[in-house]
Amino acid sequence: MQKILITGANGFVGSHIAERLVSKNYSVRCLVRKTSDLKWVKNLPLEFCYGDITEPEALEQAVKDIDIIFHSAGVVRVSKTETYYKVNHIGTKNLIEAVYKFNPDIKRFVYISTQSVMGPSQADMCKGLNESCIPVSHYGKSKLLGEAEVLKYRDKLPVTVLRPAAVYGPRDKDLFPFFKVAAQGFFTIMSGDRNCKIQLLFIKDLAEICCLIAEAKETGNDIYFLAENRIYTWEEIGRILGCVSGRNVKIITFPLYLVNIFAVISEFFASFKNMPAKLNRDKVKEFCQKYWTADTSVFEKDFELKFTQLEIGAKITYNWYKENHWL
Repeated sequence: MQKILITGANGFVGSHIAERLVSKNYSVRCLVRKTSDLKWVKNLPLEFCYGDITEPEALEQAVKDIDIIFHSAGVVRVSKTETYYKVNHIGTKNLIEAVYKFNPDIKRFVYISTQSVMGPSQADMCKGLNESCIPVSHYGKSKLLGEAEVLKYRDKLPVTVLRPAAVYGPRDKDLFPFFKVAAQGFFTIMSGDRNCKIQLLFIKDLAEICCLIAEAKETGNDIYFLAENRIYTWEEIGRILGCVSGRNVKIITFPLYLVNIFAVISEFFASFKNMPAKLNRDKVKEFCQKYWTADTSVFEKDFELKFTQLEIGAKITYNWYKENHWL
C-alpha cells in the first residue's frame, strides 16, 4: 500500500484530498500545525504529523517513508503581504528541499498551485502552458515562486504542478459569499462587468484528479491547468447560483473604484483584529480582470475524467451549506 503525505490536510482542499484517498484505501499521513482545526478530518483514519512548512527542522519526520506528497498547504488571504511569500514560497522551498534530502526516492511530489500564477488571459484566448506567467496579485506571485522551487528539482525528483481554476464546493469559505447573496435573491459582480469570463473547478473533481495522479506510474507533463471544460461569465454564475437556491436573482454590478473602497475599509477594520480582510485589494486585482481562462487540453489528453458541471456542483455545495447551517 502506498503511503501518502498531505500538507494542509485540515483545509478546504486538503481535507477533500485526504477524504478521497482514504476512500481508495491509501495510507495517509497529514502534516498539520498543533493549532490547526481538524474538524474536517478528525474522524478519518489518518496519521497526524505536527509541524510547519515554514520551519525546516520539522519536516524530516513528515517526509520520511512517504511514496507520494500532495502539497496543498498555503495561504490565500493574509493580514501582512510578506506572509504570502513566507508560506507559499519559502514554505514550499523548505518542503521540496526536505524531500530531496531525506526522501530522494519518492515516487511523486505534487504541488497544488493555482491558475492565479498565469495572470489574466487575452480576449477569448485560453492561456497555454508555454505562455509567460504574469500574475497580478501577491498571492499569484508567491505561488509562482513556489512552483519555481519545485520545478528546480524536475530533473532530480518526479514532480507535478497542478494549476486549478477557482475551486468551489462543500466547506469552502472563499466563494461562500456568492452562494449567500444568491440565496438572498441578488448577485454582486465586483468587476463592474457582468461579461467577464472565468473557469471553475468542483472540489470533488480536484480530489479525484489527485487520485488519478497517485495511481499513474508517470505523468506525461510537469504542469497541468485544471478546470471544468466550460467557460462562464459572472452573470451566468449568478443565474446558476440563484437557480440552485430557488431564487430569481437580481444582478448588481459595482464599479471598480467602489470595490477598491470597500477593500480598503475591509482591510482597515481587519487590521485592528490582526486578521486577514474578507475583501482585500490583492483579490480585487484578480476579480477585475476580464478573462481568466486557461487551456486544459494537456490534462484531458493525459487523463480521463468527466468534470462536474457547475449546475450539479453548485447544487451539491448549496445543499451542504444548508445542511451545515451556513445558510
